[in-house]
Amino acid sequence: MRRIAIYITALALIVALPTLMTSCAEDGEDANHITVRIDQTEISYDEDGVWTDAMTPGTYIASQSVVFSHAGYSYYWSGFVASKNSDNSDYSTGDWLEHQYTAMPAGGISGIGTPYMVAYWNTMEETRDEHSCQISYSTDGQLFTPVSAFVTNTSYAYYAMKNGTAYSSQFAAGDFCVLQAYGVTESGDITGPVELYLAEYDSDDDSPLSQWTYFNFEELGTVKSVFFRMESSDTGSWGMNTPAYFAIDRFSLLLQE
Repeated sequence: MRRIAIYITALALIVALPTLMTSCAEDGEDANHITVRIDQTEISYDEDGVWTDAMTPGTYIASQSVVFSHAGYSYYWSGFVASKNSDNSDYSTGDWLEHQYTAMPAGGISGIGTPYMVAYWNTMEETRDEHSCQISYSTDGQLFTPVSAFVTNTSYAYYAMKNGTAYSSQFAAGDFCVLQAYGVTESGDITGPVELYLAEYDSDDDSPLSQWTYFNFEELGTVKSVFFRMESSDTGSWGMNTPAYFAIDRFSLLLQE
């Protein structure tokens, strides 16, 4: 089994004309210990249970002042999008663009049909100072210690790895896809890495991750932001062939006074 690791890098949150949403803290939780509850956050969803601003430029989601990066364009998006879509059928060889917003468990930690976050890691946006999938507390760079989250595959990524597509290979023994979490300190130093394997094939009969799985971030230490990258054994000259999606819920952090 491969070692779990974490990566951290400098981060600048660049957003304009933000759309903000708020939520409540966990009952009985220390005021400085925040667990993001997307299922208790006021968000507008379309008829498919997808955030209505998924393609809207200059928007992002902020729950309890925890900011999830997002870039919207007329024809695609990157970063984080809220979803409560529960249709986890296999559309990987069909109209997958209309079905890129579903976590394999068909809902968040709270159950089927409840909200969670889908993330798309855009390697074209990746620079030292800007990352497509990043989380911070407010837009002022307040320091915090990231604690944990629950992570799983989206249905599109799951079936692409399990069965292959026209653009990516079916996974077999030796193949893997790993999610890497990094932190950025107050001085801009990088901590980590820690990693969670979204797929790790020791044999041809293995399967990608399909359930919510605990991901611990505490080794990252005190940071001003966390960002994510991905690696896959199915990689070509243009980067990952494996769809660069993951789903996340209940991100928690401890604020530093």
